Amino acid sequence: MKLVRYEGAHGAELGVLSDSVDDESVGVIPLRQLVPDFAGNAVEDLLVDGLLDRVDGLSLNETHEEHSVLLEALLAPIARPGKILCAAMNYQAHVEEVGAAPFDKDRIVPKLFLKPPTTLLRPYGQLELPTTSSAVDWEIELAAVIGTNARDLSVDEALDCVAGYSVINDISARKMDWGLPERADSHWDNFFDWLMGKWPDGFAPLGPCFVSSSEIPDPQDLQLTLEVNNEVRQASSTSRMIFTVAELISFASRVMTLEPGDIIATGTPEGVGAATQNYLKDGDVMVGRIEGIGSIRTTVHTRVQSQ
Repeated sequence: MKLVRYEGAHGAELGVLSDSVDDESVGVIPLRQLVPDFAGNAVEDLLVDGLLDRVDGLSLNETHEEHSVLLEALLAPIARPGKILCAAMNYQAHVEEVGAAPFDKDRIVPKLFLKPPTTLLRPYGQLELPTTSSAVDWEIELAAVIGTNARDLSVDEALDCVAGYSVINDISARKMDWGLPERADSHWDNFFDWLMGKWPDGFAPLGPCFVSSSEIPDPQDLQLTLEVNNEVRQASSTSRMIFTVAELISFASRVMTLEPGDIIATGTPEGVGAATQNYLKDGDVMVGRIEGIGSIRTTVHTRVQSQ
């Protein structure tokens, strides 16, 4: 089952994605038609109410009224995740392209960091470049959505708590400009600049849909690509992750309780702009795709500062 969240006549709605898809719109059957007692408007509401299995088992037919929804009206399928956990440096080729030595998986643990929910952006949205950086980069990633409360999971148990998957772009500001020309350089400040470069509004486009895990039995066998202005910049497979989706979730669950609607962004492959110092600029268009899920498109704009 593929679920989309969109702007309906009465606000945000959740619906089932049909096969009617073109360059401008998608066909959607509102979930309220199929589950009249569902009062939510986001995927996490289904998870908290324990209704995902019921929705996943629905059969669609010609009696269900399909609506045409413009791509620009699609919203991030998760409205307000409690946590967006991201894996840094989780593809060996990406590690090497930024000048680091290859990782020995047996001697390291995953590098996880958080992004705030305010980074979420609709899947066909517009990104305003922040005034604090002129080095904004792209990172296509597979997003796993947690479906149940989970703590201290083994690797073998980890995928059982995944409700589904989506596409996320972990947009990153590689350099920060705080307007302090005489600022002292330190490793401590450099680390926090890197971290704060993950946090600006809109730095996590998500979508176009939520695909239930029943449709993706092996998250380690998916092709993913990202284009900037129709030029392929990233092209790889989730099979090349250093730590698998299950390993990332198991590790995270040793540190904190995972909750329904939490998002785990699983790292990006090689091809980021930082490798060539080629960053996003006004008018650029990013398109990220993952096999079996779909594509997201983000148009870049320069933020106009108020006088």
